This record gives sequence, C-alpha cells and structure tokens, in this order.
Amino acid sequence: MTTYEPYPSVVINGSVTIPSSTLSDIRISYGRRDVLEQPAPGLANINFWTTGNAPLDIELSDKIEVKIDKGTSGTATIFTGIVSDVQIGFDAYGSTSSVARYSVTAVGPLAQLNKRLARSTYAEEKDGTRVYNIVYDAFTTTWDDILGATSWADAPGGISWTDYDSYVAGIVAGLSNIDTPGQFTLVSYSSGITNALSLAQSAANSGRGVLYDLPNGTIGYDDYAARATNSPFTLTTGDVLAPGLSVDAKWGEIYNYISVDYASGSAYDENVTSQQLYGNLVGDKPTTLKNLVDAQQQATDYIKSRAFARVYPEQIVIPLHSETVSDATRDQMALVYNGLYIKCTTLPLVMGGQLESFVEGWEWSLTRYTADLTLYLSQYSETYSSQIWLQVPQTTTWATYNNTVKWQDA
Repeated sequence: MTTYEPYPSVVINGSVTIPSSTLSDIRISYGRRDVLEQPAPGLANINFWTTGNAPLDIELSDKIEVKIDKGTSGTATIFTGIVSDVQIGFDAYGSTSSVARYSVTAVGPLAQLNKRLARSTYAEEKDGTRVYNIVYDAFTTTWDDILGATSWADAPGGISWTDYDSYVAGIVAGLSNIDTPGQFTLVSYSSGITNALSLAQSAANSGRGVLYDLPNGTIGYDDYAARATNSPFTLTTGDVLAPGLSVDAKWGEIYNYISVDYASGSAYDENVTSQQLYGNLVGDKPTTLKNLVDAQQQATDYIKSRAFARVYPEQIVIPLHSETVSDATRDQMALVYNGLYIKCTTLPLVMGGQLESFVEGWEWSLTRYTADLTLYLSQYSETYSSQIWLQVPQTTTWATYNNTVKWQDA
C-alpha cells in the first residue's frame, strides 16, 4: 500500500486559500446516527494558527470550503458552508513573537434552510416535489418577495437583481440533487408560513426519504427507492479493522407493533413471533400521507425491518493515512455521501463475518498529516426488506425451494 497525507486546505469565498501549514485541526460532521431520523445540518470546526499581528480575513457568513488530497491525484471538497462563529484567542504571547488561534465554526445549507421560511400553502403532491418546492421557495427571492414600496432607487448604488441572495446561488443551482416527484403522495398543506427545514423534514419523513447536506454546499433529497440503485463499494479488512470497531444489538431499535398515521386514520402491522420473544414493543409514525395504501405499505415494511434484533457494526473508523488502506478506498471515502452502499465480506466472525450497510453519517478528524473518517451505518435490511431466520414461516422446508436457492438468497 502507498503512504498518504491529506494536506487539508480551507478556501474562503472561493478565492482565498488558507494552506494546511496554518491549520491546527479540523473536525467535520455530517448526517445522522439513526436511520429513523433525518440528518442534522453539516458542521465544521476549524482551528488556525497565526501570529498576533497577522489577522486572518474571515467574517461571519463567508463561504468556506474544506479540501483534501485524494488517494491517487487531485483534491476533493469534503465540506462547503458558511461561517457561523469566529473565536480568536492567544495561546502564547511574548516580546519576540506570539501565537494566536482562530476557532471557526461553519454550518452547511440545512442550517441555512432552518433560518428561512416556507410559504403558507402547498398543493397535494408527492414527497420529492414537496421538498423541492420548499427548498426553492426558501432560497430564491422574487420581485413579489420585496416590499411593494421598494424601488431600485431605495437600493444601495451599484446593486443589481442578482445580488439578492447571491450567497445561496449554489444551493439553488443544486436543486437537481432533489429526487422528484418522489414515491408517496402527501396531503395539501395550508397551515401558514412556517420554518422551512421543519416542513421539509416532515415531508421527507412521510416519504421515507432522506434530506441531507452535500459536501459541495447543496441540499440533496433521496426518495425511498433511490438507494436500491446504488452500486456497493467493497471495503477490505485493512480498511476497517481499526480500534473501536464493534457490533451492537439494541432492544430499543425493535418494534413489533407499528401504526402509521395518514390523512384519514392509521394503518398498522405487527409480528406475533417478535412479541412472544421480546414483549409488545409499540411504535407510532405520524405522517402527512394521503392514502391508506401508502400508510399500510410503510407499516408492513417497518415490521419486516424492525421486528427482530439486527447485529452489525454501527460505526467503523477508517484511518486514511494508514498504509493498510488502499488508494481506491481513499478516493471513494473522500467522496463519501449519505446512502453510500458499502460491503465487507472479510470481517472477523465475532463481528458477524460480513457487512452490508448504508452510510448514514460521517465525521472527519483531520490534521496536516492524518485523516480519520468515522462512518455511521445502518444495515441494508433496515431500509429494504431482507429476511432473517425468525421471519421464515415454521412450515417452510427446503423442498419448497428450487435446488439453486441458497440461504443467503432468502
């Protein structure tokens, strides 16, 4: 294997690059830890070194990008957002020199969506279309949005129409990352102007989709069917056998009676075998679904995926600077995204022997020479139905299958 150093750099407002030599450390967090929740906004904490008489030109709301070297060649952008907090302090000060530290916090576009409003009404539409319309409304300014008394004479000299919301132009340009129309029909919305992020997350939850920040500074939405088309990336033992690897089975993740609310009532499903093993473990999912058939499908799918304990690694740490990690893995992990489908067939037997998961969230921990990437995972079967032994009817025998079927096909 080859040696690797990430050499992270920070770009301010697309033009000023702060090199890795001035960086102390960077921590970046994306996504979610539980497949039943929506991802949190992306967050970056960056520490710079400088001297007391060499201030850095970093202001609130500046656009900020973090880049690292890829495993083979070129760079990858692993974070894009805006500066939300700046703290400056002295680590050392003397008669001949001084050391100052800039601690900068930046947030992704979902945090910006949380600062904006959705309109007061939305027509009956599918989940992806609803998310698209909310994000579009939140990040675009039309003439009707400007107070009626405002004229160009009231604007500062030299301003043009394109200056309105110019710093979110990239988010609007990235609307193509939102799957439309989606998979499930939602009822119309008419409850008045409200927080854009909350309304978009409600639509995503109802559609079993995922609303997330992309490292290029845009917002993505994957509908329920999207992940099924992702090709798996295979990790090796050398990629994943880092300290901290563990598997978990959690009682709190089991539900054996599920009700899903929709416009006219609730649909439900249950698993009696699971109830006999663990007792009654009830879950309820509020949605804005219009149709009973959609609510019933979701209830049935939840029972198939949540009625029994699933044992798998919920997080893995990949030290990209390790000589056991391949350049191919470094290249892929530099482009990690929510829903990345990963496999590993060479885990120790105490870890279950194999891994088949989706990436739900991730954290970068970077210095000039090291890059640790923590992946937070969900099992494939938590999204798409996949049988385990306890879900096979007791009357089933191998004779009922044709002679080419193996257990892993079930």
